[in-house]
Amino acid sequence: MKNKLSILIFILLAGITAWLYMNRKSSTITGDLRDFAVQDTSSIDKIFLADRDGRTALLTRAGIDQWMVNQKFPARQDAVNNLLETVKLLEVRSPVGKNLYNNTMKLMAARSVKIEIYQKSKLVKTYYVGHPTMDNLGTFMYLEHSTVPYIMHIPGFNGFLSTPYFANENEWRDRIIFRFDPRTIVHIDVKNTTKADRNFTVTRNADSTFAVAFTQPLKQVPNIDIMKMRKYLEVFSKTNFERVEANLHTSQADSIMKTAPFSVVSVTDDRNYTKTIRLFRKPITASSRNQVDENTGKPLPFDMDRFYTRIDGDEAWYICQYFHFDRVLINPLNLMPGGNSKPTQDRY
Repeated sequence: MKNKLSILIFILLAGITAWLYMNRKSSTITGDLRDFAVQDTSSIDKIFLADRDGRTALLTRAGIDQWMVNQKFPARQDAVNNLLETVKLLEVRSPVGKNLYNNTMKLMAARSVKIEIYQKSKLVKTYYVGHPTMDNLGTFMYLEHSTVPYIMHIPGFNGFLSTPYFANENEWRDRIIFRFDPRTIVHIDVKNTTKADRNFTVTRNADSTFAVAFTQPLKQVPNIDIMKMRKYLEVFSKTNFERVEANLHTSQADSIMKTAPFSVVSVTDDRNYTKTIRLFRKPITASSRNQVDENTGKPLPFDMDRFYTRIDGDEAWYICQYFHFDRVLINPLNLMPGGNSKPTQDRY
């Protein structure tokens, strides 16, 4: 009886082993070639992305919640977090079938983003992110050295996954144009190039109080409200630009540079570091032609919502919104108790 039972168990185990072997051989998914995700994102210190248009973005960790893009600019932390979360959670939904293989590979060869992921400076993962599926609930991806591409998704998320994977440096750049610790600011200089009587300065005194003055002619602003001054200094800790203007032709840039900036703003900290930006009027474009003077009804000569900005020492052009910069271009009389005057700079 024992012999018969042993033989039966042997046959059963042999059958299971054979089935597992045959199933492994016939399946298009193997464990080592479907493992796209990186679970320990805290140890990721470098990510390289490249697209088919020749653009590249190298993201390097510079500290806790601090990343750089192409070793030049602070990276958008929200975009980095989104990418890391996707890298961690993505899973295989299914392999691409034989009937879709050729077309999928052709499309990915024409339009995909390559990503290399490094942990402790060691390359641990390389894959390509392609187009979404017809139902937009999955994304085609190809893991390097795999035999087939896969349809990837994040369980519980309804949408495609390609959005966090992009190689445009300008899109990765942090949007902050002024990033000063308010406690370190010692001097602010705001100039209006067309109306000099609106120029003013803010200067930290030795006792940590502040002197505010119109500069042409020189006239002190008395009775500065401490809380209002603190709020004004905080503006320079996080003043954003809207985007980098990448489509400005050389001739257009030269034409703008020939005009005087309507305002120049300089901020200096206690290490004697100064950042100066120059604000230029933005001509009317197709998207802003419907803007008219509220008083006369005539078309405006310049965009009243946005303007161009140049940072000294930086060749890029930035587009900023008056909505945000009205907090910078204040009337210094507003720093007095009860002050509520219009900004020092007219929008047009």
